[in-house]
Amino acid sequence: MKPTPKHRSMADFFDALGHPRRQMIFEILKETGPKGVPFHSLLKQSNLTPSTLSFHLRKLDQGRLLKRKTKGRETWLSLDLRTFFMFVEPAQTQVKIRA
Repeated sequence: MKPTPKHRSMADFFDALGHPRRQMIFEILKETGPKGVPFHSLLKQSNLTPSTLSFHLRKLDQGRLLKRKTKGRETWLSLDLRTFFMFVEPAQTQVKIRA
C-alpha cells in the first residue's frame, strides 16, 4: 500500500498543529472567530517577529487550516475549520477511549 493524497493531507494537517507556536496562533485565530484578524494585530498578540509569524502561518496554510483575505493593504487571517473537522471528528467516532 502506498500513501494516498488523503494521507499527505492528514500529515500536513498534523504537522501544522505539531508546534507550540502554531497551536498558540491557532488558539488566537479561534478566539477571533470567522471575521479574522489583520496580520499586524496577530503579530502583536502573538509577540512573534514578522518572519517567525510568516513561517508558522505558511505551515498552517499547508495544513489547510488558514483563510487569507486582502482588505485594502492588509491581509486578514482566520481559521478554515473544514480540514480540522474532516480529520478530528471522524477520529473521535472511530476511536474509543477506555477510562
